[in-house]
Amino acid sequence: MKKEFSHFKPSEKRLTELSKETDDLEFCYEALKKVSRSFAVVIQQLPKELQDPVCLFYLILRGLDTVEDDMQIDQIEKEKLLTSFAERMNKEAFTLKNIGDTQDYQDLMLHFDKVLRVYHGLAPQYKEVITEITDEMAHGMNKYAHEKVISYADWDDYCYYVAGLVGIGLSKLFLASDLEKSEKLADKALSNEMGLFLQKTNIIRDFAEDLEQDRVFWPEEAWKGRVEKLEDLQKNEQTGLNVLNEMVINALNHVPACMDYLESLEDKMVFRFCAIPQLMAIATLAELYNNENVLHKNVKIRKGRTARYFMSINTFEQTKTEFVKILQSLSKQDPSQKVNNILTKVNAYENV
Repeated sequence: MKKEFSHFKPSEKRLTELSKETDDLEFCYEALKKVSRSFAVVIQQLPKELQDPVCLFYLILRGLDTVEDDMQIDQIEKEKLLTSFAERMNKEAFTLKNIGDTQDYQDLMLHFDKVLRVYHGLAPQYKEVITEITDEMAHGMNKYAHEKVISYADWDDYCYYVAGLVGIGLSKLFLASDLEKSEKLADKALSNEMGLFLQKTNIIRDFAEDLEQDRVFWPEEAWKGRVEKLEDLQKNEQTGLNVLNEMVINALNHVPACMDYLESLEDKMVFRFCAIPQLMAIATLAELYNNENVLHKNVKIRKGRTARYFMSINTFEQTKTEFVKILQSLSKQDPSQKVNNILTKVNAYENV
């Protein structure tokens, strides 16, 4: 396992250089390391049959996300790029110049034709899933380019488009491979909650970073009426902590559904691919809860903990034990007893 981690150390070369030295498929995996080292590692937990489709699924959605995140693009042009993305990628191996808010993202889009050529070579059942999810996500992104996240219901809706659809798409890819057969994976609501749990964790964790870049993802319902402006949470830390803790508990409400989903997986490698990010998410939420540092900087779990999950988590029973341990710790800190209610639901799942 330690060797695998070193293998996935990103190259110091830019993607533009790597594009000249690698074939299209190799470039895709090099690009994956650049834009998400953690996903590049976790994707290796999958059976070989699923690695390329999931890699391409991620990179295409990352390309779409890069368009959405670039605040320098004219809004009318951005709408056109987003809503035509899925149709266009099935017609041609296109590239986009000078789009992306980091160098790696710009390089990815500059050589996006290499990604799309590999995509065009995938089996039809995988391409169908990727096209469907890309198109729906693009229209959802365009929707929230014009609307604010006001209520918790809006937050769920926004997270559905940017992450819940990823969970739904992955479930469809698992079923398309015939490695998984459970009817639960066809339940969009269940797959959606897997995505929402991860996305909400990221949104809560990235509060200070997003605020610095003038991006707001915390729903107004959580803080409006308590402070005048979102940034005021940094000045009034007790109010900030109250809002933070409320949002952490909101995210934790997805845990029972996540357990239900994980319990339904049959292939051990697919299970690890799904379970490890979920464990990292709940461990992150435990680190964020009642932590005033979240209001001022990005807070992450220790690398050793991540490594432990990669090295030791193989079964649902192990995963449930870790979830329960973290929830028990949080319930002692939560005066509302809401975490304890979530813990009770998780304990309802029998060890298998």
